[in-house]
Amino acid sequence: MAIPSKQTILFYRDFRGFTGGHLKVWDYFNHVQHSAHYQALMAFSPDTLWNEVNPWWPIRDQALAQWDAESADLLFLAGMDWTILSEAERHAPPKPVINLIQHVRHADPNQPLYAYLAHRAVRICVSEPVAEALRSTKRVNGPVFTIPNGIDHTKLPLPPKPWEARDFDILIVGIKQPALAAEIRDHLQASHRQRVVALIDPLPRPAFLERLGNARIALFLPHATEGFYLPALEGFALETVVICPDCMGNRPFCLPGKTCLQPAYTIESLLDAIQQALHMTPQARQTLLTAAQRMAQHHSLLEERHAFLEILQHITTLG
Repeated sequence: MAIPSKQTILFYRDFRGFTGGHLKVWDYFNHVQHSAHYQALMAFSPDTLWNEVNPWWPIRDQALAQWDAESADLLFLAGMDWTILSEAERHAPPKPVINLIQHVRHADPNQPLYAYLAHRAVRICVSEPVAEALRSTKRVNGPVFTIPNGIDHTKLPLPPKPWEARDFDILIVGIKQPALAAEIRDHLQASHRQRVVALIDPLPRPAFLERLGNARIALFLPHATEGFYLPALEGFALETVVICPDCMGNRPFCLPGKTCLQPAYTIESLLDAIQQALHMTPQARQTLLTAAQRMAQHHSLLEERHAFLEILQHITTLG
């Protein structure tokens, strides 16, 4: 009996530097590669940066020479990837489109991403707040699904150090808010009572996770709105006390007082939360850490994969 050929899904990226958005597209690329029925193809913009920070670097020789929608059975687009299609193709895509939605700003009429909601696609949102934002626009053309972002637990530096044995007290993850991170760091260092590290420049993923797992407390400074905000969930998995303001996308897992501390997004409130974390009783701290780690376990890359492949099985009736 002949083995049925796999259907192909064509991905596209304009990679100018590492972001969480690129990382999640890479995850979905690998989800397809784990399917028995689909094969992933990849095309890149001419301006794509090729070095070790690009997740596709080890398999760069497998990339298509150029984008060719006719070479695939399905198209996978995220963010501004719609621009690879002509205006006519966006209104009538040459192949069914899977559209990964990673931010609530897709629902903002002032953003260019908003216009793409009118184009037919099967949309996968990385969190329920993102899906709710899309539905509220009343202009989404096609079905909307939610698959919460998952963690690749195999890439975490486990087991983490015991909480009391960690090398520094406070890690400020401030790559998205460098000025605020520096101000908080300077304020804390002036007291000479805590060992403080502020991350203002991006680190390679393994180095970032190692540093996160070596901190007793992690203060995360996301953008005011995010689609999900995976770093806070990684802090949960690494048994670090997480302080993270509300950024919409983190609402399903950043539960104030249960899995994390969630102060208002002001420097005074952030500093107060740090003091609260530093002076937690061991019992209260362990209760928080246990609930947070349990939450992280519910967000695995394997669960994300299963949910996506389930959608793929019915894609011809959805698109």
